[in-house]
Amino acid sequence: MLLVAAAATAAGVLLISGQDDGGNGQPRAGSAAPSPPAGPSRAAPQSRSGGHRGHDQSTRRQVHRAVEESTPATLGPSQRLVARVVRRYVAALSARNGKRACSLFVPGALGKVEFPRDRGGCARSLSASIGYRDPRGFPVYESSRVARVSAVALEGSLARVTATTVTRFAGNREPSVEDDVVYLRQRNGRWLIAKPSTSLYRAIGVGDIPPQVLAPP
Repeated sequence: MLLVAAAATAAGVLLISGQDDGGNGQPRAGSAAPSPPAGPSRAAPQSRSGGHRGHDQSTRRQVHRAVEESTPATLGPSQRLVARVVRRYVAALSARNGKRACSLFVPGALGKVEFPRDRGGCARSLSASIGYRDPRGFPVYESSRVARVSAVALEGSLARVTATTVTRFAGNREPSVEDDVVYLRQRNGRWLIAKPSTSLYRAIGVGDIPPQVLAPP
């Protein structure tokens, strides 16, 4: 059931892109497609003065409209507990706090992730890798946040959260709005993330996100 739902989620698209600053088109919500290189795309409207403030206001409006395309879920108490873990996970990535982020994963869940800056352990490697600038020109992560949780599915000790996430990139790249699919397992009374999701790969600058992010653990 969770696999079918994940595939359905991958079909939903939320997109922000820009032309004036060499912005890049971002993949569809929760998809595993690589981030394409910068190139021409729809330009965000400018103010009459052509200043950055008008551009920033226009970008915020576009982000708001994209977020509004997803519907917030009505959650019960158990679902709220699971959603809270996902919010903490994304917040830890945004804070570049590898120790906090790693503590939210099932032990060993990040063992196969190839961190661009390996420091010999999950916490140190993740902290050092967040915001990595890949020489191939992939978008450089700056920050992210969960704008809303649109679905939480519980099936025994396994959970799947679909979270509409806003990711901002360094430089003049436009932000992306996409649905991240996060799987969790319940262990010893705690909900922990079972495998890395798109948000983590975005944070460490991976352009070719593994398609397995959509598959249940």
